[in-house]
Amino acid sequence: MRHERMRVVGQRSGRRTAIASPGVSRRAVLGLGLAATAAATGCSRFGGLRSGASDGHTVNMVWWGDAIRAQMTEKALDLFRSSTGLEVSTEYQSGTAYDDKLAVRFAGGNPPDLLAVRRETLRDFAGRKALRPLPVGQVIIIEGVPPSVLNAGKIGNVQYGVPFGVASNAWVINTELFAKYKVDVPDLDTWDWDTLKETAAEVTRASGKKVWGATYTMDDILALGVWLRQRGLDLWTPEGRIAFTADSIAEWFQTWVDLRDAGAIPGADDIEELGLAAEQTPVGRKLAASAPIPSNSLAAFNATVHGALKMGFFPGESQADQRGHQLQPVGHWSVSARSKAPDAAFELLDFLINNTKANKELGVGRGAQIKKSVADQVASTLGKDDRIASDYTLRLAEFDLVDPAPDPQGSAELLLALGTISDKVAFGKSSPSKAAAEFFGKARSIIGG
Repeated sequence: MRHERMRVVGQRSGRRTAIASPGVSRRAVLGLGLAATAAATGCSRFGGLRSGASDGHTVNMVWWGDAIRAQMTEKALDLFRSSTGLEVSTEYQSGTAYDDKLAVRFAGGNPPDLLAVRRETLRDFAGRKALRPLPVGQVIIIEGVPPSVLNAGKIGNVQYGVPFGVASNAWVINTELFAKYKVDVPDLDTWDWDTLKETAAEVTRASGKKVWGATYTMDDILALGVWLRQRGLDLWTPEGRIAFTADSIAEWFQTWVDLRDAGAIPGADDIEELGLAAEQTPVGRKLAASAPIPSNSLAAFNATVHGALKMGFFPGESQADQRGHQLQPVGHWSVSARSKAPDAAFELLDFLINNTKANKELGVGRGAQIKKSVADQVASTLGKDDRIASDYTLRLAEFDLVDPAPDPQGSAELLLALGTISDKVAFGKSSPSKAAAEFFGKARSIIGG
């Protein structure tokens, strides 16, 4: 599988989106239909804290994330346990292994009750009737949740997911590296793509290529979404069709090539990739002075460079007729259609959205809280970087942004194709226009447009 290959950060396979979290593996895309294969593996335990499938009295809850997120989640769940008397068994897994093991459980007929569903796979799960419609407005109180946020969990008119947090893309600049190489830090409110190219190339030249001025990849789907919306397009329509053109993808590929040729970003084999964790990225290793990151990951990234990062908008936002940023769900809480404890799962979901004390324990690692009243209470408890990320999200909410549409069925498969095809551009195996035509054809075949 592609995600198992060693790649380089000049053009890496897979996406970098902790907004949507690490990339979805091919097995996860297809896993719900592979019952025989999945059952043969005999694997259903994620390696969590209090694992165990639901018995009708215990809610089995699963999510993706690391041990730190698990500890914070357990503190919130202890509040639920003590206030309701209900038991919750928990399992978690980081990276794409979460998707693989989740697929195994569904295919083996042993799905969890409450599960974290990635934004890009919600429509796939719902389309296979693997999720239960949620009683929002009844058991799950949603008063105060913006309709645009809630609608991101709807397929048709049915609510299959409730976002557990919202975040957006952001661009960070290592101010210490810019100062070290005597390059002025641009105004992240007003800069454009030409400014990115000029200032990033300046850093690369001044450092003798010890540090690249910027880094991003052509298969960063959320960055592509920002870039498209700045041009009046988008990734998907609300109906689940493609909303971009072959010419727009060719321009996206060409922009990366132009930045590489100017020395602003590394080429395909200039920096070896170590992984997706903040400390493994070029910015975290101080091999690049700027990059796009998910806004809710600022604290993790800043910890790797001792607080040197300044966060702001993508280039081109102030010049565009339509801003490209969105308030995107980081992911959704959903309930399995075959849950043995659906009522308790609904009650837990409501608790995770509405209980202020629980959300103070959860923090903003899964994005800012979807209810402003809860988010305002949580903000006072946050550390400096998390507070900056929260304020950034609230500031974006003041703009007239394009509402996010649920990712269409097949979008995860298309992302794999984007990685493969953009690699051809990065390694000189295909021109931007030829690669764009190939990708557009794949998009029409997989998703329709």
